[in-house]
Amino acid sequence: MSKYLSIFFLFVIGFSSCKEKPEDALANAKKKYEAINKKLDDYKSKTIDDITSKAAGTITGYYREDELKKIHAEHFTDTDRVFSEYYFDDGMLVFIEQQDFVYNKPNTYTEEKAKANNDSVWYDDKKTKMEISRYYFYKNKLLKWLKPGNKEVAPATAEFIDKESVLWGETVILIKELKETKDQPPNP
Repeated sequence: MSKYLSIFFLFVIGFSSCKEKPEDALANAKKKYEAINKKLDDYKSKTIDDITSKAAGTITGYYREDELKKIHAEHFTDTDRVFSEYYFDDGMLVFIEQQDFVYNKPNTYTEEKAKANNDSVWYDDKKTKMEISRYYFYKNKLLKWLKPGNKEVAPATAEFIDKESVLWGETVILIKELKETKDQPPNP
């Protein structure tokens, strides 16, 4: 009996040591999105107008055969422009990076409008701030969130849990938009 028990424990220990650790998952996510970016020229792409967003924008899907590898989404408003990239490996979401270029004033607020309102500040692209957020996933679960300035959000917080739901909602909508226009062939 002890022989079988020993074999069972070796079996359990062997499988538990194969489990990827969170720090390994983060490093692997980085390797995967870097590899995807290096191979973008080898993938077929399809760009469509984003019809579900309030802001004007486009969505580009990058495919290896029929497998979605990356989504690049761009959205423009009068107060900011946002570029989001979603990376997939074997159908799993592994990483999202969002670059938000926040304007100092709405881009429609010209010098003439400001002076007419007795305001000394108007839109100036040189005063635009770039805020980058990064989201790391493991087995489709949000593992780590870095806010602008590389400030990490604790996983057990309501903010973290809510953000995971929001990110998944956005991802599903983008995928759906790309699929619904599947009858249009991808760009070679």
